[in-house]
Amino acid sequence: MIKKIVGTFLLLFITITAFSQTFVGDWKGNLQVGHSSLVFIINLSQENGVWKATADSPDQGAFGIPAKANVNGNGIEVLIEGGISYIGKMERDDLIGGEFQQGTFRAKLDLMKIKATPNNIKTIRSQRVFPPYSYDTVDVNFRNKYDDVLLSGTLTTPRQKGKFPAVVLVTGSGPQDRNETLMGHEPFRILSDFLTKNNIVVLRYDDRGVGLSKGSFINASIENFSKDAMAAIDFLKERPNVDPGKIGIIGHSEGGLIAELLAGQKFPALSFIVSLAGPAIPIDSLMVSQLYRIGKVAGMSELALSHAKEINKRNFEVVKSNRPHMEAMAMILDNMKIDPAQLNSSSKLELETLLLPSYRYFMRIDPIPFIKKITVPVYAAFGSLDVQVPADQNLKSLKNNLPYNPKTVLKKYEGLNHLFQKSTTGAVSEYEHISETMNSEVLNDLVKWIKSL
Repeated sequence: MIKKIVGTFLLLFITITAFSQTFVGDWKGNLQVGHSSLVFIINLSQENGVWKATADSPDQGAFGIPAKANVNGNGIEVLIEGGISYIGKMERDDLIGGEFQQGTFRAKLDLMKIKATPNNIKTIRSQRVFPPYSYDTVDVNFRNKYDDVLLSGTLTTPRQKGKFPAVVLVTGSGPQDRNETLMGHEPFRILSDFLTKNNIVVLRYDDRGVGLSKGSFINASIENFSKDAMAAIDFLKERPNVDPGKIGIIGHSEGGLIAELLAGQKFPALSFIVSLAGPAIPIDSLMVSQLYRIGKVAGMSELALSHAKEINKRNFEVVKSNRPHMEAMAMILDNMKIDPAQLNSSSKLELETLLLPSYRYFMRIDPIPFIKKITVPVYAAFGSLDVQVPADQNLKSLKNNLPYNPKTVLKKYEGLNHLFQKSTTGAVSEYEHISETMNSEVLNDLVKWIKSL
């Protein structure tokens, strides 16, 4: 009897282990959204018996979305940041059959295992950071007293004695960890390492609700994220090796916008800001321009682009308005010539996202009034191939609205994309396949500028 029980247990263990090993890998499927579909990818790995998971939505430019996975026999459940879940069952070694759910929306989603071929093997990163470090690094917790949220991050400091300039790194849109991890790149780890090696103190932190930071990401607005950055500055002010007169923010994309908003509000202790591809025009105008450029790089015809541009303009006006939810939805559907009766649940969910309170708040933001009030030095950088925050349009706004400061620098880097990588077209799809994480010219320029202040 004992042998039978032990034998059954071993068989179960072997079965579970076999399925667990089969689940490891990258899984890709097509999520039906109305008459089109979105590519959706779940990346699964296992370290010391612990499951690691992230999700990618390449068509929406979202990569490395934090997730948690639970494997039980041939079944799997993946909980993804943003209230998304995927429940599936291994049907064969290269196929998971399952269901995608977000809120009340449900859809069948089968995932095929991505085979490692020369076209999809992850590109080797040319910039990596490994210990031992030539500086001190410590994980820290600090509280956002404005919203009462506990945030977690990493503080890197020079080993020499003295007081040094210090920066807070603020991530772009979407749930991001302290390294701003996306598509195998860790821009903020690279940036932090380079700055600290050059005697600049750096604090980088997980967005609220991400990694080890508490709070909710999905229920937060840019106002809440700005308060998180304020709390990070407060934390740096208390460090004994920080020069309190030389504390700044380096923000990427939406993080650059946050830097502009705080500088325009003259937040105490903020001595300078660096905006890396930070929006400097009204957000609704930026989104219209962004969608147009992304579509153009993807090969859409000029006729289709122009038609989509006009519809987007009208819809964003509705989103910005104070119209009640149902009235706003009806206007958006009318703009798009869609019969509500023919709208399936997946399409409805996507449209509902436009009318989330946090998204409507974001779309109403115009950074120009804040930019006009900035008096601290600004380093604003853009890539000439950026399709998400177009360089010329945003540089023009800064030149026209930013008060004169002899230490301010506005610069466009030729051939760089939104992540400040050397790029061919600037398309979001290229990010993953570029070995460079952040161009060395940008890194060197930032150090020189901060040290010149």
